This record gives sequence, structure tokens and C-alpha cells, in this order.
Amino acid sequence: MDQVYEILIHKIHDYGGTVNELTGDGIMALFGAPIALEDAPQRAIRSALATHREISKFYERVNQEQKGIPPLKMRIGINTGPVVVGTLGNNLRVEFKAVGDTVNLASRMEGLAEPGSTYVTEDTFKLTEGFFRFEALGEKKVKGKKKRHKVYQVIAPSTRRTRFDVSAERGLTPFVGRKRELDLLLDVFERAKAGTGQAISIMSEAGVGKSRLLYEFRKAVAHEDATFLEGKCLSYSRGVAYHPITDILNANFDIQDGDADVEISEKVKRGLKILGADEASTLPYLLELLAVKDSGIDKISMSPEARKDRILEALKRIVLKGSEIRPLIMAFEDLHWIDKSSEDSLRDLLENISGARVLLIFTYRPEFVHTWGGKSYHSQVTLNRLSNRESLAMVANLLGTEDMDKGVEELILEKTEGVPFFIEELVKSFTEQKVIERRGNRCHLVKDIKEVIVPSTVQDVIMARVDALAEGAKGVLQTGAVVGREFGQELIQVVTGISERELLSHLSVLKDSELLYERGIYPQSTYIFKHALTQEVAYNSLLFKRKKEIHETIGRAIESLYAQRLDEYYEILAYHYLKTDSFEKAYEYLKLSGNKTTKNYSNWEAFRFYKEAIEVLNRLPETDDHKTKQIEIILLVVSPMMFLGFPEDSLRILLEGERLCKELDDKKSLAIVYSLIGIYYMHKGKPLEAIRYSEIGFEEPRKIQDIELMAPIARGLCVSYIAAGEFRKAIDVAPNVTDVLEKTQRESDLFGAPFNSYTLLCAYYGLSLAMIGDFKKATPSFERGLPVSLAINHLATLGAAEAMYGLSFIAKGDGINAIEHFQKSIRYFEESRTVLIFAVAWSGLGSGYYFLGDLEAARKHMEKGLNLTMGGGSEWWQSFHYLYLSKTHFDLGDPRSSRSFIEEALKLSQKKSEKHFEGASWTWLGRILGKTDASQSDTAEEHILKGIKILDELRIKPWCSEGYLYLGELYADTGQRGKALENLKKAGGMFKNMGMDYWLAKTQEILGRL
Repeated sequence: MDQVYEILIHKIHDYGGTVNELTGDGIMALFGAPIALEDAPQRAIRSALATHREISKFYERVNQEQKGIPPLKMRIGINTGPVVVGTLGNNLRVEFKAVGDTVNLASRMEGLAEPGSTYVTEDTFKLTEGFFRFEALGEKKVKGKKKRHKVYQVIAPSTRRTRFDVSAERGLTPFVGRKRELDLLLDVFERAKAGTGQAISIMSEAGVGKSRLLYEFRKAVAHEDATFLEGKCLSYSRGVAYHPITDILNANFDIQDGDADVEISEKVKRGLKILGADEASTLPYLLELLAVKDSGIDKISMSPEARKDRILEALKRIVLKGSEIRPLIMAFEDLHWIDKSSEDSLRDLLENISGARVLLIFTYRPEFVHTWGGKSYHSQVTLNRLSNRESLAMVANLLGTEDMDKGVEELILEKTEGVPFFIEELVKSFTEQKVIERRGNRCHLVKDIKEVIVPSTVQDVIMARVDALAEGAKGVLQTGAVVGREFGQELIQVVTGISERELLSHLSVLKDSELLYERGIYPQSTYIFKHALTQEVAYNSLLFKRKKEIHETIGRAIESLYAQRLDEYYEILAYHYLKTDSFEKAYEYLKLSGNKTTKNYSNWEAFRFYKEAIEVLNRLPETDDHKTKQIEIILLVVSPMMFLGFPEDSLRILLEGERLCKELDDKKSLAIVYSLIGIYYMHKGKPLEAIRYSEIGFEEPRKIQDIELMAPIARGLCVSYIAAGEFRKAIDVAPNVTDVLEKTQRESDLFGAPFNSYTLLCAYYGLSLAMIGDFKKATPSFERGLPVSLAINHLATLGAAEAMYGLSFIAKGDGINAIEHFQKSIRYFEESRTVLIFAVAWSGLGSGYYFLGDLEAARKHMEKGLNLTMGGGSEWWQSFHYLYLSKTHFDLGDPRSSRSFIEEALKLSQKKSEKHFEGASWTWLGRILGKTDASQSDTAEEHILKGIKILDELRIKPWCSEGYLYLGELYADTGQRGKALENLKKAGGMFKNMGMDYWLAKTQEILGRL
């Protein structure tokens, strides 16, 4: 077993693995822990294949010495995922351990594996597919796991050794953003062809496109009479001397995997003959590099130094001889992983190509520093990240569409920052995680960004760089990652607790590594992570407990350093304390952040802060004090909640407030919460439920004439009445409350609510008067209320009040005044970022254009209004959009669409108990039938009469008189002159009394025809 263990340990170490544990008859190893490797799953599988080969050879040797020994074979299981690593034990015995489900599942794979085979999980398969050939073994029952797991057996390596090779096999995205660099490569090739040897280095960070540029260059010169040879440095080949050189030799002499030593020798001899190179001084050294056993080099007596010199001479000789036959391009990729012997060989080649038809191309990352000096024939090109436009072109190709939400574009641009590899991997990962979803031809963001997991391919690349840092610099980087994407020197020094000199040393290392860049002048420097993903990966590399400790330290440091201007840091403090167990502090800063953002009309941010404050309080014991705080937050969240049109979770929050108020017997807060639930239902298209809750909330304050409660609750009650078409009830309530507000001189008060009650009660009273036809009284009511909110510059209130004002002119048929007020309303809503009845304002604007006869403008604005309400906006007066779209389409000469819209208006109005819109829809549907189908005149008459009855019961005179107009028109069209005159004169008289000139003119026009 000692010899077996030796084989296992060597094969694990050869590929950068760490032996974690020796068992009685096996071994547990880690690849990528405790030091990250960017291709750990590949290394693990290559190590497994190498182990099987060596064990097989070992058995053959032992079996020759001792016949009859049972076959010796290994069973290997591999899984990929996160593990927790560290030391366990005490002062007497300490051992390195890795624990977690990832380790357990790897062990289960080993248990399932057949002797002599390697089984891997689906996670490992996905990360190494293309690099190896696998056999899918289906889903297997795994001990200790509820669900079955897909299992794959490793068969053999494929011919593809790099990520780019695999990507090229699957299909590449269009080549973007590198035309200048490609032209530069073609230029140096032209100089090399002319006999002036050239070398060019392509440098960039990981994933920016070195291999792709080389691939495109090779395609571009494919028609040239030139030899193109490539050698690749691999992450696990640093310990293998001349690894990229042997790639070149294999390609040059057409040596294939599996060729025997004799075949290799013959191929090299034939090649040297073609080149005209001296066989005696060249062949043994090339065969030695190609690991041919009888290379003949052992017969030559010389020192190791002399042997190396002759190997270099042999390589130089075949390069120069080859370039005499045809131009020679030699590309060496990923020199940051090059072995020392190969580097010496490249330096020697570079010294001797100036007069040869040779082009050397090197690719490497910024951390590689070449050892050859400056040469006039050596140039360097640095690849920059793609621009946003180029990045989006790549994303569009990967998603198969250019049509994507702004959120999708912003998320990918923010996370990838122009690195093609990151773009490709994140788009693939986001699609698999269902973060991005395609509906039709458009891509949408369907998951919270917080749920996004960085793909392990990207994480490994970044973490390998982080783990390569010295411990002190790595600690500063990880601590900085907890602070955020950027951090100040003063703060990081307090948090880390190290001396200024030591900190500056670590920061210098991080800048040189290009993980951070510095902005500002010392000592007010700010350090910024070069990539957002670097910060994310560094943050996630810390254990949960350690992250909590650092967040707490950061919070206390900010409180100490910036005590005089703490309000600037409320949001940052809320973020950090939210990540700790200091729930009281998290609650306090979340509340302060919510208050601050509410004042700035940053409604989504405010809603999120308040909602998180509620969630933090839910983690604390349910004491009366905590319940009181929760009620306070629930009442604060109402402002952004309303401005946003009651987003998801609004009702749950309000019902929780109802429960808490009842438990604490807080009657005042309960009345407000009832009113808020009523307003919620009103905006969700349930006006009867809204009225029920609002009336319950209003009852007690009305009895005791508590204006603090009456004002905000009456506002909600009146708008609920208006939603249901109960304008008379709104007329009974609104002036009583405004009178009390005037007597107590509290017209400007908000009473802790999101709107000014006085202005809106005046507006609701004005609209209700207009809807029953009292336009003369309506206008003064609006004009009385608006100056109050203008004086305090309350934009959201002004937006709602101007919308009501506009609706009153729509009821009258006055397009000019309606447009003026709706335009003001939209401006106020946009400035305050209020979406509550934004949709109605847009459709109202369209209705104004309808009355002016500008039907295309009318249709465009109404469609915007409908789209807003359908996209999650308020459902208040939803039937309104369909009613006026129907009228517009009818006048545009599209009766089919007109009927479709009015039928939808009728269905919605009945479902949502909007009786006024039901009445208006019946009358308009009757008119459509009467105008489009003479055989339906009886049905048309029934519909119009049904609508008039409903509207008459509600005493909505403007729309009722429209009904009489349509009825008279129907009778005129069907030759019933007497009935026509009777109804048209009735309509005309009502229009005249109400001052509805637009409709009076329409009536007189029809009467004129009679």
C-alpha cells in the first residue's frame, strides 16, 4: 500500500491537487482548495486518468515478480462544488480538513464506480464537457440523498485542451471590436514574409480575447503559403520542461497520440531530411524532447549545461531551416504558465530571427513579465475590454435576439464590464438559472439579481488570482470586498487594524496585480475593484461568520469616523448592519434610510428599506415595543407603496398592520390601516371592498370629529366612492371635512399621509360635481384646493388633483382644458416618480385629443395609458381606457376594434363594480350596433335604454344625456322621427343647462338633418 499511496500522491501533486486525507485503502484529494485553480475539475480528471495508467503499470511490474496476484484497480469518484476548508484539532494534533456536501457526493461517486473507472457528477461533467469523452450512465440512487443523481463515466481525454478549443468546437460568437489588432498582426506578418523576422506579444487579462484574436489571424492567413505552428502552455504543465515546444514539434513532424517510439523517430528523420538539417547534431536532441526512449542522447558525453545548449541549438536550427522553405509562424499561448526551459528556448529563438522569415506570437496575462530585452522587431499589443455597444452585440448573438429589457442589458454590462469570456459564461449561466427568460422575441429579467450565482468557470479564474496573493494582501482585498465595490483608505485602515505602512504595502501589491485601481490623492485615496465580479468572488470566499464580523466592524468604523455627517451614510450602515446580528441597529438605519429616500421621491428604494426594516423586526422577539415599531414602519411604508401603485407584498404588510393594531388595541392606527387597506383594494379594482374598509376606518374618527384621522381617511373613502361611481356619496363627505380643515387652518397638513388631504378632497368634490353635471360649482372647488399644494410644492398631490381636474373636463367634452390639466398632471407625476393613476392621466390626455378630433394623437396616448395599467399600474377606472379607445377607433373607421374595446370595458366594469362605466358602456355599445348593423336596431335600443337607466339612478347627468343623444340618433337612423325629436331635444336641453357645448353642437347637427 505504501507504493500505491506514493503513486496516488505523485499523480495528485502533478496536477496541482492537495492530499486531504489517507484512508485505509484510498485517498481523498482536493483540486482548487485551499488554493483556487481556474481549471480544477479538469485537473482532477486528468489526475484520475494518470492514476489509472500508473496503477496499471505498477500491477504489471508486480505481477511479473509475483504471479497470480489479483488485478489491482482503483475506483475514483469526482464531484465539483464549494467546500469548507480549514484546520481541525487542538494543540496536540492539528489536521487539514475539507467538509461539506460536495465531499460527501464525491465519496458516493467513488462508491458507485466500477474498478478501473472514474465516475463524475453532473456538475463536474458540465464544467469539463468537451475536454473529455464521457459515457452517460443515467440517474443513480445515491446513499443518503433523496433525489437521484446523474452520473457519468470518464472514457478518455479529447483533443481539445483549452476553453477556447471547446468554444470553437461548439460555435463562436461574431468577432467584434478587434479589427485594429488583427490588422496589426497582418502587418507584422507581411514584414516577416519579406525576411525581416518579427515577434509580437498579445497581452490582456483573462477572458478578454487573446485566443480568439489568434484564431481569427490564423483564419486570415490560411490562404498564405506559410507554416503555422502552435504551442500551448497549460496551467498544470508548469513542471513539465519544454511543454509548448513539444507541441510545436508534434505539429511540425505530424506526430499523433499513440505513435510508437519507432514511428516518431522515422517521422522526425523524414522531416529533418526535408528541412536539410544535419541529423547527427539535431535528431537526438529532438527525440529527447519528444520522450523517445532510445533517443541516442545518452551515448553523447556532455554536462547538463551543454546538453541544454545543444537542445536550444537544435530547435533554432529547424526553425531557421524551416523558414527558408516557407514563412514560419509560431504561436505560443498563455506564457503566464510557461516552464523555465521553454522560456529560455523562446528567448534564444527571439535573439536569432531578425534575418529570417519567422513570426513569433506570444500571448499572456499582465502578471507575466518576459525575460527578453527590448528588440526593434518585437512589438506588443494590449487588448482592451469591449465597449458597451460591442458587448451588447455579443449578448444579442448569444441570446438570439437584440430585443431585450433594459434590466437585462444593465445587469450583463454591470457584471461583465466588457470581458468576452465573462459575457459568454454569465449569459449561459443566467439562461440556465432562468434569470433571463425569452418571451416571444424579447428577453426579460425574471429573477431578483440577489439570487444570481457567479458561474464557477468565472469564479475559478478570479479566485486563482486572489489565492496567488500573499496572505496580508489577500486579507485586505477580502475586507475591501465586504466594504463594497470601492472603499476609502481611512476606512479600510480602521477596519483591518493594521499599520498605515503595512496597509499601503498590501494596497500597492493589489494595484500592481490590477485587482484594484486607485482614485484620488493620498491620504484621501479611494480604491476600486477593477471588476464587479472580482469583488463578488472575493466577498463570497469568506466564511459566513467572518463576513458578519467584518460587516459589524465596518458599521462601527463608519459611525466613529463620520459621526458629524452620519445622514450621508444611513443606506451604507443599513446594508452593513443588515448582514450582522445587530438587528436593532439594522432596523434603525433602515428606517432612517427609508425616511431619507422618501423625501427624495426615490420610491422603490424607500419601499425596499421599509420592507427590510419590517423583516428585521420579525426576527426579534414579539414584544409590545417591537410591535409598536412595526406599526410605525407599516405606516411609513405607505407613502412609497402608494406612489408605486401598491407593488407585491403591499396587502400582506397592511394585513399584518391590522393584526398588530388589534393585538395592541391601537384604535387610532387601526383606523388608518383600515383606510389603507381600502385604498389598496380601490387601486386593485375592487371598489366595493375598498368602500367597506374605508367606511369602517372613517366611522370612529367621524363620531369624535378627530380631524387628524378624518382628513386622510376621508380622502381614501371619497376616491373609493368615485371608483364605484358613487359620486353623491363623495359629495356628502368631502365638503364636511374640508370645512373642518379650513376652520382649524390645517389645509396644508399631510397628517403623516403621502398626499395633501385638503387639495385632493377639493378635487374629488369637484370631479363628483362635474360627474353629476354641476360644472359651475366644480371649477371653484378645484381652484380652491390646488393653491394649497402649490404653496408646499407637493408634486404627487398636484399630479393627482390635476388628473381629477382633467377628468372633469372630459365629462364635459372640453378637450382644450382637459389637455392642459392632464399635461400638468403627467409632469407632476414624472417629477415625483408617482405611478398611482399615471395611466389614467395618459388616457385622459388622449381623450382630450379625441374631443379635438386629433384621433391619431388620441389613440397613441390612450394606448400608452392602457399599457401602463396592464403593466402593473393602478386599476382605478380601468374601464375608462377601453371606453375612450372604443370611441376613438370608431371615429377612425374601425368598428370591429371599437366593439372589441367596448365589450372589454363592459366586462371589466361589471367585474369591478364600476356602475358608471357599465352604464356608459351600454349606451356606447348600443350606438355601435345601431350604426353598423341595421338588423340589430332593437338590441341597440335595449342597450342604450339599459345604460340610461343605470346612469339616471346614479344621477350622472352628462353621460345620461349622451345616452339620450345616442337614442335619438338611433331613432333618426331608423326613421322614427317623433321619438328621435323627443330624445334629441331632451339631450339638447340637458347639454345646454350644463354648458356642454361640444355635445350640444353634436345634438343640433342631428336635429338639423331632421
